[in-house]
Amino acid sequence: MADNDSGSSFITGFLVGGIVGVIVGILLAPKSGSETRAELSEQSEAWRERAEEIAARVRERVGPTVEGVRDRIAPTVDVVRERVAPAVESVRERVAPVADALSSRLGRVPATPPADEGPVTEIIGGSEGTEGDSKESGGTEAKA
Repeated sequence: MADNDSGSSFITGFLVGGIVGVIVGILLAPKSGSETRAELSEQSEAWRERAEEIAARVRERVGPTVEGVRDRIAPTVDVVRERVAPAVESVRERVAPVADALSSRLGRVPATPPADEGPVTEIIGGSEGTEGDSKESGGTEAKA
């Protein structure tokens, strides 16, 4: 029966039903619109206050635990950072020339911002006007 209309009769019925429902709801509502809005406003204020109270209680209970965990984890995080930093810098030094060569070929600003005075800043500073050089050397001029 409704195989050929691809759902359009369902959508039409859904919209008409929704409109009829809204009209009936407005006509049969026990309160005026302003009374309903006032009640909703009061209710939302009560819910907001309750949510703030719950959040404060959670902060009171969880706060000391979070601080304790933070104090216990901080030394481990520092050790991990110290161990990982050389590897990160090594990867950054290897990737920077390739990223900058790609950026210059695409006509964009170099992808690697200078972290400090070192090989990365030399590459960025020396990449202007050397697009042909980086193509010939394969981007290996920064390994010096």
